[in-house]
Order: sequence, then C-alpha cells, then structure tokens
Amino acid sequence: MLKFLKSTKKHNVTGKARKESIKPWREFEPGGSWTEQYRTKLLEQINLHNIEEEGVATIRILLLGQIKAGKSSFLNTVAAIDRKRISQITRAGGADKSLTFALKEYRPTGALKKNICILDTMGYEEGKAGFNAKDVGYLVNGHICPDYKFHPTSHIEKESTFFRPNPQKGDKVNCIVFVADANILGQDNITMEIRQKQKELHDELSLQDVPTIVLLTKIDVLCESVETDVTNAYTSEKVKQAVDKAEEFYNVPKQNIFPVKNYEKEIGTDINTEILVLLALRQMMYFGTDFLNAASGSAAITE
Repeated sequence: MLKFLKSTKKHNVTGKARKESIKPWREFEPGGSWTEQYRTKLLEQINLHNIEEEGVATIRILLLGQIKAGKSSFLNTVAAIDRKRISQITRAGGADKSLTFALKEYRPTGALKKNICILDTMGYEEGKAGFNAKDVGYLVNGHICPDYKFHPTSHIEKESTFFRPNPQKGDKVNCIVFVADANILGQDNITMEIRQKQKELHDELSLQDVPTIVLLTKIDVLCESVETDVTNAYTSEKVKQAVDKAEEFYNVPKQNIFPVKNYEKEIGTDINTEILVLLALRQMMYFGTDFLNAASGSAAITE
C-alpha cells in the first residue's frame, strides 16, 4: 500500500512538470483570449483605427514571398473575414510556378472597413523565374499601378503605361509583409538560391525604411497539435522554433512575426483561425500608421 502511494506521488509530479512544459511562448495581451468576444474586439480595433494622415485613406500593405508560401491564401482568408464566409478572390494553390502574375489590390468593403489595402505580388522562385527584386522599390514608392504584369528577367520601365511617374502619398506602401511557409523555415530547408533572392530583396528594401512583418503560414501542417486545435499555436514548440528561424532569416524581432493558419480546405469559418489573422492585420495597421506619422514628422522638420 505504501509503495502504491509513493508511486502515485511520483506520477503527480511528472504530470505537473508536463503542464509547466506547455507554458505559452507568446502570451495574449490583457483581455485577450480564444473567444468570439476577443475576435470582435480585434475587428473593431482595426475598423475604428484612425489613420489621421491627410491624403491617405488606407494603409497599404505589400505581400512578398516565395511561391507556395501562402500569399494568395492569406488574401482569401482576409476576404473570408470580410465577407463572413469562405471566399476566393484570387487563385491559390500548390503549383510549382507562381499563380499570381500581375499586381493585385484588395480593399475590404464588408466586416472589415475600407481603411486597408493589400497588394498581392508574384512569388519569387529559384533561378530566373518569379518576382524580380528590382521591382520592389518601385512598388514601395507607389510607381506601379494595379494589373501590371511582372517580368522575372526585367523590372518595370518608366515608359510603361503601368508606371506612375508622380505617385501621391496615398499610393505608397506603408507596411511590408513577408509571407513564409513555417515548414520550410522550421526545418531550415531554404535553398541557397532562395537565400540569394531574399538578400536581393533585403538590399532593395534597406533604403526604404518601411516596417516589416513576417507571416508564418501552414502552422497546422508544421505541427500536429495545431492541426488538431489552432489554439495550440502559442504553446507549440515547433511553431516557436519556426519563429526563431524567421527572426534570424528576416532580421526582424519576434514581436513582428505572426504565425497564422489560412483557410485552404475548410468550407466554414473558424473563430480561432481568424483571431490569429486579425492579430497580424491589426499590427500591420499600427505599424503602417506609425510609419506615416514618422514620415510626416520628418517632412515637417525638413520644411
């Protein structure tokens, strides 16, 4: 009998240690939770956010990333939140080549109000295929009009009908978002060619000083516990390791990295999936506004 009691006590200690081992690597803000109420709160914060910048009606968010990373799926997920149902506003899938060939702009008009604009671009690939890094500076500075077809081997010409020679403040990008497959980053399975492409983009963007966010997609594929329940995203060791890799690869702080799950196989919406996406969208809004305010302050000092 005494041996049985001793064995039970040991088992309880092990159980306690196991519970402590799943302490979240990221905590919600005060009041945050996996609830419909918190989802509604995030949506309201995005919708009620005041840009307060003359000549700027929307925060412009530029999506960049490797093919199959989930850029277009993220756009479709945002559209699903906006329309309150699964939506497809752009082609998405696991093709070996980019499914996005032209610059697309998406402006929500439903549950998400009209204060954000998301720009989807061609994915970059190995070799000479995919997005040309030379175009990114023109995109950020508002020179490229919607529906411009990207050319892997050449950037936009100033003579092009899609080139905007004198962009206004409202044409420029306020936040850059790199979309990355958490599986590739988590397994450190990035080829040298992709590393070189990322370096070229980084070099082009280094002169822009635009805030950068990283979206880690496919966390449900990376981690079985997240596939079972997306609320495990902030306790998953695999997701945490992918965030650590993203911090190193993209040279951004962890607070700028957001693991998300896109709608890809679902036929109905999910509160917890949308909480992760809304947390990322809200930060894009905040960073974009901070950038605008800082730019206006610098201009005022210069004048």
